[in-house]
Amino acid sequence: MEKIVIRPNPLGKDRDYNRYWWFRSNGRIFVEDSDSKEWGYYTSKEELDALMGSLNRKGERELSLHIQLENFYDRICSTLQKRTKDIAHNIEMEEAVVRRSTRVRAPLHENPASAFMRYVNKWKED
Repeated sequence: MEKIVIRPNPLGKDRDYNRYWWFRSNGRIFVEDSDSKEWGYYTSKEELDALMGSLNRKGERELSLHIQLENFYDRICSTLQKRTKDIAHNIEMEEAVVRRSTRVRAPLHENPASAFMRYVNKWKED
């Protein structure tokens, strides 16, 4: 479904008419508040499981939302986990940059390995 749809459709609505959206590239489930147009989001598998457990399947909207979440559960979980891994990797990379040696490298003109190139023989007879 998500491969052929250009404009994404919401996964569904809850009893308060809040819309639930899943964008594959973001790795989150977004919740659009029906009244204030504010947004919230779910970022982990545990939060998704808690959401699915809290839905009342006797209600029409929440049953539909639960079915959609079940249909895409594996894909959603993999994108949530991938996003978590990417964030952890980015943090590790930032820390790796900080952990590097703070020694200052000598400028090129002071490097002893290239100093011989500047040598001038003053004792040379012409």
